[in-house]
Amino acid sequence: MPVTFHIGYLGKEYGLVDEIGLPRLEKVLAMFPKLKFLGHSHKFWAEISGDVTEESRNTYPPGKVTPGGRAVELMRKYLNLCGDLSAGSGCNAIIRDPEFSYGFLEEFQDRLYFGTDICGVDNINHVLMKLSPFLDEAMETGRISYAAYKKISRENALALLER
Repeated sequence: MPVTFHIGYLGKEYGLVDEIGLPRLEKVLAMFPKLKFLGHSHKFWAEISGDVTEESRNTYPPGKVTPGGRAVELMRKYLNLCGDLSAGSGCNAIIRDPEFSYGFLEEFQDRLYFGTDICGVDNINHVLMKLSPFLDEAMETGRISYAAYKKISRENALALLER
């Protein structure tokens, strides 16, 4: 079974504790190369951008993703690091900078997992529901391949659960 992790602050939030740059995560990724880790939470996904700060780590950062994001570097270095796109954090990481995200989705198509924290019909227009139409449109307009779309939307989760 994979490990889905949430990064928080000691004594202030739930989740594992790590600093900017995710040094503790890197240590654990190296220690357990056969275990899949699914990055989740705003502190993890804020690190998709190289300009992350303590302040931006505590929010859903807006705007362009700058090169040098530690989450991207770690995903390139450790094949056991995956991305959980559920919740506002995963959704924001992808929809905040579409031009960056199309390449990110293609590059990591085998290790990204669509999800949502919303299941009530009355929440159909909730901000967290924007990831699904974003992925649909990206595929329909050719910004991501149909293969990547299928993997992220369904096939990666099925393969993970069938292991």
